[in-house]
Amino acid sequence: MATDDFFTSSKAAPFCGPDRSPLYKPLPRLYRDLRKLSVFARGDMEGIRKALPAEFEPASDIVEFFVMHCPIVHDDADPIMGPRAYSEGGVVLGARYNGMLGGHVAYEFVTTDDAMCGGREILGYPKKFAEVDLAEDGKTIEGTVRRLGRDLIVASFEETEAPVEKPVLQPRLQVKRIPRADGKGYDVNQVITIQVGSANILERRVGKATLSVGGHPHMDPLFELGVREIVGAEFIVGEFDLGYGEVLQDLPRG
Repeated sequence: MATDDFFTSSKAAPFCGPDRSPLYKPLPRLYRDLRKLSVFARGDMEGIRKALPAEFEPASDIVEFFVMHCPIVHDDADPIMGPRAYSEGGVVLGARYNGMLGGHVAYEFVTTDDAMCGGREILGYPKKFAEVDLAEDGKTIEGTVRRLGRDLIVASFEETEAPVEKPVLQPRLQVKRIPRADGKGYDVNQVITIQVGSANILERRVGKATLSVGGHPHMDPLFELGVREIVGAEFIVGEFDLGYGEVLQDLPRG
């Protein structure tokens, strides 16, 4: 069986568990008409270093806080099921790895189990369940991420003519770690890069924003990023295709 149809031919192996009805399907995943609010804020470099894996170096003190609703998500490998929807929010940090510049998703929160597990197990995104809401009212937009009874991200946006300062945040740079079942190291410990395909911005608005960041020292400590100054905000409607990533390095597993 050729590598490119290992999970897609009629005799394919199960993509993930359970075998009879896998939780998520092979990539690519097609995102259409997504709606995303991003607030860019200057943060504290010590907090940014804490949030980055040790393998990465910080590349900017500007942090992206985002809240996004994805109303149409197609699994290309299983079109008969039709599109699904979910929402997500999180934090992206400018990062550098062996001279490669990109963005590291340090915190990510989603509303469905397949979005969470697929992102974690395939591409190393640090996804967790949370309550995520994006509310639009004319030129005003509000985004919230709430988990375990705590507000993690509360952002409001008002459309105005305003500059937006953004760091380089693509491609993504992630560390994928999967512990062994016996607790003796990792089954997988890799540095991965991901680049979305067919990205297209259908609509873009800029504006001013307010931002509140919370958490707890022992769980989702987003506040450690130390928001100092908002340097811009934007709202986009867009689309992209999410395919597989590339393994940049296998790290020690013991």
